[in-house]
Amino acid sequence: MEVTWDPAYHVGANMSLDFRYNLDPLQHCPRYVLSAGVTSGCVFPARRARLEVHIRKGKVLVYTQKRLATAFLKPRPPGNMTFHWREDSVRVTCPNLPYGGLFYEVQHRGAGDPAWETSSTKNTCNVTVAGVDLRRCYDFRARVTTEESMYGHETHPSDWTPVTHWRAAGRAESCQEPPAPAFPKLLAACSILTLLTSLLLLLSLWRLRRVKNVLMPCVPDPKGSFPGLFEKHGGDFQEWINDTQHVTLMAKPEVCDPTEEALVLEHHGKGEEPEWDKDAGIPGLPREGLRGGDLVSMGGVTFMMDSDAYMTL
Repeated sequence: MEVTWDPAYHVGANMSLDFRYNLDPLQHCPRYVLSAGVTSGCVFPARRARLEVHIRKGKVLVYTQKRLATAFLKPRPPGNMTFHWREDSVRVTCPNLPYGGLFYEVQHRGAGDPAWETSSTKNTCNVTVAGVDLRRCYDFRARVTTEESMYGHETHPSDWTPVTHWRAAGRAESCQEPPAPAFPKLLAACSILTLLTSLLLLLSLWRLRRVKNVLMPCVPDPKGSFPGLFEKHGGDFQEWINDTQHVTLMAKPEVCDPTEEALVLEHHGKGEEPEWDKDAGIPGLPREGLRGGDLVSMGGVTFMMDSDAYMTL
């Protein structure tokens, strides 16, 4: 039996322990455990009987307990473990401990895996680990736990056995797993990099288009307002107006006096007899192209051509 206490609870004091089984006389602790020069525990022989413990500070009793010794049981780890490899499982056996109400637990994991897997727990040290791959290396460890209904809830499981490395061919102290191929990770990294590059390129093009629209706004195409002017006459307004059957010129500013009337000049087409010689051109309009500042008279009204007018008359 090993009984321990915290020496910091009674700073600088050497605690003493007396014990007995059943109705035997009290015995002094045969071997104390020291910590920083003061007592922190006691180790004495164990028996399957009722245990009575007294701990004193000097002559003052500070702790006493009477219970079955097995209520404080902590089994030792299993020893002399043997591994029997089968087609897809491993049977782990070891000598049973001389107590009833114990469970034997075996855990395993692939070499390099972080998590342990627990096999079925049995009340004898004969546990089968299923689902193993004979080509892989495995780590194994085992421990013993107690049945609460028999020993109570104050018992402790045993310590884990040291981790051992095994494979189907036998024990392998330095069993190494083959490195995982780096291709999937590299492919994922390249895919993410390509996606980010594409997104940045699209964002740059979108911003460049916005800047272009601000600096160079769209200029309307005059072909929509003067059909045939450029397709048939190469931009010559004189030829275009001669070829047009009806021309309507309306001078109407956006803000004007509502009493004013629009001036409409109508040129009759082929259906009527012209009152002038076709070779001489339209009365009042010169055959040559007009320039800024020229005066043109039609229907008793005189027009002055602006140098910025959009026409080649």
